[in-house]
Amino acid sequence: MKTLLIIVGIIAAIVILLIIGLITASKRIEKKNKKLREEMEMANTLPKEKQHLLAYGANLSLYRSESPRILAVKVDYETLKEGLSASWDVSNTEEAVQTLEWLLTEGHRTRYDQLLIALKAGQTFTEDEVGKSQECYETAQEVMMKKLSFTKSDFDQIDTIAAWDFDRAVNIARWSYILGYLTEEQAWGYIERAADAASQLFESWKDYFISFAFGRAIAYEGDIYDILWNGQKLLNEKDSIWNEFSIKRSRTTSQII
Repeated sequence: MKTLLIIVGIIAAIVILLIIGLITASKRIEKKNKKLREEMEMANTLPKEKQHLLAYGANLSLYRSESPRILAVKVDYETLKEGLSASWDVSNTEEAVQTLEWLLTEGHRTRYDQLLIALKAGQTFTEDEVGKSQECYETAQEVMMKKLSFTKSDFDQIDTIAAWDFDRAVNIARWSYILGYLTEEQAWGYIERAADAASQLFESWKDYFISFAFGRAIAYEGDIYDILWNGQKLLNEKDSIWNEFSIKRSRTTSQII
């Protein structure tokens, strides 16, 4: 019995050390990424008006460990090119324009907003009918309530996954410019359209994050654990881009391109 207790104690100590090691490594990586983002921001500074526009793409930017305040990204050209082609079938100007127009005028919201409304109303579906969308939606709510201290009432007024479309449009416009598929003027035009649409539709960045999370859950059928860090940073840190800029864009900041 004594030997067993010793073995259990040793195993527990090893597990604790491993956890501490992982946490320490994670903090080191985050510190390094933050330093790199700050250096890139200093080297590629944009006026506040344009940073405000990029705030609407902050979810996906931070998910990819990129700065949401500049157009430049740290990933190399070829990797970005391959990623955009593989994930979006975008390899040239025509495909970039078609994808951006679809995201801004239709997007996944055209198909999935009705499902979101039905799920909110308590309707249930089989996996044959909606795949894993219902399961992922329910998990998304539970996770946001547990990890971000959201309440059921926070979800009540969200009846669209439009933020999922707008956030991705901002980033695809950004990447398409970097790859030479769009001019800088074209890219900012698409980014501003996404920002204006989001500004009119949402009342807060919390609403925007919830809409993005529901989009990831329902349309992408993915869990949202890997975007929770984004929400925590963007909503809670004083120096985050969301706490610097309002979800609402005033008329004086429109048409800045």
